[in-house]
Amino acid sequence: MKRIIFSDNDDFDVVLPFCLSERLGIELQSFWDPTQPELYPARIEYQLEKIKTIDFRALHGPFGDLNCGSYDPMIRDVSRERMLLGYQTACKLKATHIIFHHGYVPRTSPPKNWIPRFVQFWKYFLDEKPENVYFHLENMLEMSPDIMIETIDTISDQRVSACFDIGHAHCNSATPVMNWIEKLGRRIEYVHIHDNDGTSDQHAAIGEGNIPFKEVCCALNEYSPNAFWSLETQTNGIQKSYDWLKENGFVPNGEMKI
Repeated sequence: MKRIIFSDNDDFDVVLPFCLSERLGIELQSFWDPTQPELYPARIEYQLEKIKTIDFRALHGPFGDLNCGSYDPMIRDVSRERMLLGYQTACKLKATHIIFHHGYVPRTSPPKNWIPRFVQFWKYFLDEKPENVYFHLENMLEMSPDIMIETIDTISDQRVSACFDIGHAHCNSATPVMNWIEKLGRRIEYVHIHDNDGTSDQHAAIGEGNIPFKEVCCALNEYSPNAFWSLETQTNGIQKSYDWLKENGFVPNGEMKI
């Protein structure tokens, strides 16, 4: 991996001290809700001031009900508007890594129809975006990595990669987590790390579910060596998960520090 990041889990003031004390990057999650900038206009400036000493910043963009490959052009327009808001918020916070959900819902639109619309959406969305801003597409309900592989490869832009969410793959997919990693390979440039027991999306600390994390972390280092790892557990599980990574040799001394 390139670096360890703490996701603030929409609990910014609690997670920030962890980031500062461990000198790690932060993934800002307050703004997945697109109403936040309007309801709390001072929040952006507040967070910007607080993270001024943190050089690696990622932002999780809006995702609720968005569908970039929808058959309905009005849905695609709304998706574009919300994602543009996420991009603009990231720019204000000087976050250069932005996570959006890939958004395919199995057994709805046939992939052969959905994929071309999705690819066209992204090619337009990327227009005039700077080369140093990176978009990571996160799996949620996808049953396998196949559609993500096709969309990322067809978009074929160095700014677009996969955000592999380990927990989502484990509880929502029929494909084992290890197979996801092997198939996505270097397309994975960002990882969401959290555990669950396979029945629901619990965002538990490492070791509190049944994901084989030693094998998973080794596979990520082998197949996706350039990925950033973001701990996206519940807030009370971040320190336990980070300690597990250190104890198991996945945070080499000095390598992950800012």
